[in-house]
Amino acid sequence: MRILRICTCAAFAVILAVFLFFYIREERNTDATWPVITIEEQLIDVSLRPTGEELMKGITAYDGKDGDITEKLVVESISRFTEPGISTVTYAVCDSDQHVSVAARKIRYIGYTSPQFYMNRSLVFSVAELPDIGSVLGAKDSIDGDISDRIIITASDYASNTIGVFSISAQVSNSKGDTIYLDLPVYIEDISAAAPKITLSEYLVCLEAGEAFDPAAYLDSAAAGDGTELTAAVWTESSLDSNTEGVYSVHYYVTDSAGRQGHTVLTVLIENTK
Repeated sequence: MRILRICTCAAFAVILAVFLFFYIREERNTDATWPVITIEEQLIDVSLRPTGEELMKGITAYDGKDGDITEKLVVESISRFTEPGISTVTYAVCDSDQHVSVAARKIRYIGYTSPQFYMNRSLVFSVAELPDIGSVLGAKDSIDGDISDRIIITASDYASNTIGVFSISAQVSNSKGDTIYLDLPVYIEDISAAAPKITLSEYLVCLEAGEAFDPAAYLDSAAAGDGTELTAAVWTESSLDSNTEGVYSVHYYVTDSAGRQGHTVLTVLIENTK
């Protein structure tokens, strides 16, 4: 019995010694340091579509065990705008012991402008057709490009197959969370298929308050149903005040020899961005 106790104690001592050996060795080899990310500037300017080189400008990473690990830095995320034209970039780096450190700074997109709506035709429709506003109204963005598929259109007073002027509201957002809104009139008219056609170079223009406006500058052509040139006979009507912000409609009219009238509309958005 005494021999058994001695053997048991000896075995326990051996196990304890082995455990302490590996524990001490592990403690000595364990890296207690975490990577340190150093950022030279807390706000940098970048292009509208920044490259990795731009985003990594002036940022380094160092670890007490691994040394310089700047090459392991990654962009973890880029936020939506925290203020106009400015986002927060979060960086991360991992050392050989899987210790992860993060840091953040702001970037400013140089040349950024909010999204803009555009139209590829007038918002004048025949009562005989079904208005497809989604095919007329588009949007573009300086960062995302064309974002027409993100437009949301609502119409509160539209009635189908009814002549009149109706209101629609449109909004669109880019990937940075910048949202713009626009209220527009839609004209439903009794238009003859043989009525003259008036073509404009643009159907939605944005002007700075106080900027000169010449409706003739946007007239491309006008022709009767048989092709007769009528551009010189076009006249315009509008209550536009270029000094006052708002959405205005400039009406272009022309009448052919049979008394049929053509009509189209240029929408003018007067803004004060200064």
